[in-house]
Amino acid sequence: MGNAMKIKCPNCGFEDAGNFCSHCGTALPQPSVAGKEVAAPDLFWTAKCPVCRTARLEMVTEKRLFGLKTTESLKCGNCGAVFTPDGDRYKLTAVKDKTNTGWQDYGNQSLTEREWKTIASGGLSDAKQHDTDMEQWFTALKEGSIPIKMLGGSSPIILKQKEELQVVLPNVALWEPRKVTRTVGGYGGPSFRIAKGVYWRVGAFGAESRSHEELKELDRGALTLTNKRLVFSGAIRTVDINLPKILSIEPYSDGVAVRSSGRQKTQYFVGIDPKRVSATVSVNDRKYEEPFTGLMLQYLIEGLIKRNEEANG
Repeated sequence: MGNAMKIKCPNCGFEDAGNFCSHCGTALPQPSVAGKEVAAPDLFWTAKCPVCRTARLEMVTEKRLFGLKTTESLKCGNCGAVFTPDGDRYKLTAVKDKTNTGWQDYGNQSLTEREWKTIASGGLSDAKQHDTDMEQWFTALKEGSIPIKMLGGSSPIILKQKEELQVVLPNVALWEPRKVTRTVGGYGGPSFRIAKGVYWRVGAFGAESRSHEELKELDRGALTLTNKRLVFSGAIRTVDINLPKILSIEPYSDGVAVRSSGRQKTQYFVGIDPKRVSATVSVNDRKYEEPFTGLMLQYLIEGLIKRNEEANG
């Protein structure tokens, strides 16, 4: 540290230079400059235990394997939380009370120092914050209370008056159930041996037709959602569904199944490519780029239907 002035740590008494004590991590008090007091830097994440949010974390050194191996960890004297280094992260490995919410939420998880500091201040880890934000966003999407920026490109259909483009999903496949009939049959009656390896079956040949439905891909094209319609534009087929006629939607990771009034068969729009279409999710100035899924499409449609109903009184 050269000739830098050393400062006594208010926590452990170790003399060190800089902003933090290299022994325990406590923020060091800074001297005044030209009569002005220099503001102390933000406290190191060990200043408050992320589990109990009261006591600070202390460095604990243990010797194992007959003293040949030394391990260091950070421990809370209040709740017994133990944080062990895990690469550039720290892992919560132990706590006195396993019913503690801090342990229930983050036990055996490796997080960055920034995340542990956020948790100690009442916040969430990055993963939990993402899940919470996505839940809030999906709820707002389903309620029709958030706008959606157009995704996927320009409109492949002619928009009607007061019709607004919402989403364009390219290269989507249209599947529908189709009846398949197969003929099965055989000879009836007993068989008799008339020579070595030769048998004669008594009875006539009987056959019957059996039918069942199988899903079949009918076409590929663009799936366009506006504030009024869901339109599939393929090479040989076009499907135009007014949103109020939609009876139910079943989401998949890459598409949806739609049942609508006036149509006997369920129509499947699948094959959404997450590499080509994504949604920008923004919650309280936090932004995420998420792959567009069938669940997003379902909630977006339901939100648009609700907004239209409210607008029409």
